[in-house]
Amino acid sequence: MSRNGPVDEPTGGDITVNGIRLHYLDWGGDGPPIVILHATGFLGRIYQPIASSLRTIGHVFTYDQRGHGDSGTPSLDDVGWDLTANDLEGFLIAMGIKGAHALGHSAGGTAIGAVASRRPDLISKALLAEPVIVDVEDEQSGPQELFQRTLRRKRTYDSVDGMYRNFEKKPPYDTWRREILRDYCEFGTSENADGKRVLKCPPEIEAQVYLTARDFDGLSAILRTEVPTLLLFGEKSDSPGIAFKDRIVTSGMNRRVLVIPDTGHFMPMENPEEVARIATEFFRGSWRPPG
Repeated sequence: MSRNGPVDEPTGGDITVNGIRLHYLDWGGDGPPIVILHATGFLGRIYQPIASSLRTIGHVFTYDQRGHGDSGTPSLDDVGWDLTANDLEGFLIAMGIKGAHALGHSAGGTAIGAVASRRPDLISKALLAEPVIVDVEDEQSGPQELFQRTLRRKRTYDSVDGMYRNFEKKPPYDTWRREILRDYCEFGTSENADGKRVLKCPPEIEAQVYLTARDFDGLSAILRTEVPTLLLFGEKSDSPGIAFKDRIVTSGMNRRVLVIPDTGHFMPMENPEEVARIATEFFRGSWRPPG
């Protein structure tokens, strides 16, 4: 698989999977297929620094999950973690991709781990950056607070510049690379009839994803995964996944965990060069655990 063209200008397309239109970007590159799956509330376009780097070792694709970016918006009843994983499986099949090297961030990483565990023919290597892993038996880990906070999120901004200025000094965006935050403000919004910028991922969709987190046992799926899997956690992350580090490592020969210094849950936005470097080595088969 290959496509010639400028490094930073992907070509776009649409494909229908499980009754929903998914918008994808083809970043080009020569070699085995590489698929990058974004975190909840985001879209594939903002992973441009990583996609551009990985195209030196493979043919890179990103796509926007249902209800995100430029993909179709489903009803709230058709939003959930199982559907995110099913869409990933369907996307790979519809695109004719087998043996993919897959990199996922946050819930995108959880979905990749799930599909890799049940379809190793579709995903041959999995790099999970800050996958969201919860104990489904822990009733105290409910996401109700995050759900309510997300519903109150501002969804309309006067301009891309205004949105950028609003975010650049606020957590978690204050630690992002400026160019990635700019891309999020530009490509993560669309212009409405009044000339204002509106979030492409409605807060209701994002909140529903958070609300259904405990309905999906991503941990068990990752523990069943037999393909080579590398999990990255940020040293400063408040995500619960790192708590399962020892269990993940001791449960299988093909699973490794690496903690990245001076990063948090938004590691790909904070240090995309390091994530791309590790992914390149891991997908090539040259990555070795430190020490």
